[in-house]
Amino acid sequence: GYFTKYVNVLDCFGIYAESSISDAKVLHAAAIAAELLDNDEDGEVDDQELKDELMDHDALMPIFSSEWSQAANNFMNNYQGDGVSAVLFNNEVDPNNPGFWSQDASVEEILHTINHVGHVNMHPSIFGIQANSSVMSDAMDIARGGQFFNVPNNYPEEAWYHYDDWTCDYECMAIEYLYWCIVSHMGILSDTQTCNGIDNEWELCTPELFESTDVAMFAMLTDFQYKLPQLAPDGNYCPSLAIVGDANG
Repeated sequence: GYFTKYVNVLDCFGIYAESSISDAKVLHAAAIAAELLDNDEDGEVDDQELKDELMDHDALMPIFSSEWSQAANNFMNNYQGDGVSAVLFNNEVDPNNPGFWSQDASVEEILHTINHVGHVNMHPSIFGIQANSSVMSDAMDIARGGQFFNVPNNYPEEAWYHYDDWTCDYECMAIEYLYWCIVSHMGILSDTQTCNGIDNEWELCTPELFESTDVAMFAMLTDFQYKLPQLAPDGNYCPSLAIVGDANG
């Protein structure tokens, strides 16, 4: 009841927002979700299995005015579904800087939900987030320089993924890792400001560095059978649909 704005994204992903969230921000989040799901922008979700999985779990992204809002508190305490893996707050959405680190978290949080609710469930031996469960968990152990269930006091020198949030457990680290890999491959992190800003957490800020360093994840992300998005969203979803008419049309 706290949400007054809603966008149905490609019949499998819902954007819900409080009334204080501007229409521009709601539509921006919806466009980002649509571009991630329909990366070639032909009007259809790229992966029908992913669409079905998201529909089955009622996947959604709530947008709150702040983490202290009544709506956020009510949602956190009462939501009992399994279609949410992340949330957005008003100050994290910037339609003028789609996906830009520290300004627009839409790509990150929406990807978290699509990956966690969708890919992890669909391909557990590939995207499983528990230790020793998947290709991705093994790759993350290499990226972190070892298998750590808690944040170590110091990551090994050879690590290129060294997330230091003490509240983030192994499974949380895996979801964050998948996000970093995808956006590195997309080229979202390539500018100097972003590279410098994320260096304490993630070192592979260019597609070339990601491809040459994290070989296992690069191979997985570019394996067509998983249909992961390859192109960075720009917040401008414009599907080109073929219009079919009869001979007299």
